[in-house]
Amino acid sequence: MKLLAVAFVSFSGLFTLASAVDFFLPLLGIKNPIVLGLLSLGSLVYGLKRVWKPSKVEIPVANCATCIEIVFADLFAQDGIRAIAVNEYFDSKIGKPVSPNSLHGLLITKCFGGSPLSFDDQLITELAAYSPSPEPSKVEGKNVKYEIGATAMVKANNDQFLLYALTHTDPATCKASADVTMLWNAVNSLWKRARNECNALPLNVPLVGSGLSGLGLPTRDLLNLIILSAITETKAREITKRIRIVLHRDRFDDLDLRDVKSYWKDK
Repeated sequence: MKLLAVAFVSFSGLFTLASAVDFFLPLLGIKNPIVLGLLSLGSLVYGLKRVWKPSKVEIPVANCATCIEIVFADLFAQDGIRAIAVNEYFDSKIGKPVSPNSLHGLLITKCFGGSPLSFDDQLITELAAYSPSPEPSKVEGKNVKYEIGATAMVKANNDQFLLYALTHTDPATCKASADVTMLWNAVNSLWKRARNECNALPLNVPLVGSGLSGLGLPTRDLLNLIILSAITETKAREITKRIRIVLHRDRFDDLDLRDVKSYWKDK
């Protein structure tokens, strides 16, 4: 629809110009099927150029072998390790504690069949190195919380997921929330754990902070924050060869990936 709208406006302008030329210079014979066809074709090409945007770009990190790929796709369909942000309780109950529409909820539903038993068993082992804090007043779900940035590796069949605590949870409402500082610290903790786990596998990271965590930042700002964090940590020491930032299709109109690549080129 956007293509048709842009092409129509372009055609209208060109047709008006052609009509004016024909009015003053009728001997040119500009009003004929061939010219009309050329105007239509030119309008369509112009519309395609204005509307088309890439769905994937690659940004090489300067002076190292790492490439940051940004793609509109399904996180669960990507190869390599997938990172998913969770709340500080690493909850597993679908409902108020874990929204079924979140990536956290989709992980439990799609990869663990909606049953949290295996999911929780792995978390017990993975989070043993952290000192949890009890929260007896929490109305639903788990009542032990971990520090922001705590990370755990869970496996489902041949798939590997790095879960990292990003959000605080209101114990009375189970509403998740985060701020920019929490996001920065959580993602930096993810990079450090990923460095030990990836073994040259790609690391897939969604656009965190854009959903239920309620940061409220524009899509471009969130993306830039994640890219900056990845570049900063990569230049300190390589995380993996390919860091893939996976964007949901509903963000397509918010971004032109060509502008993102141009901004970060050689940085």
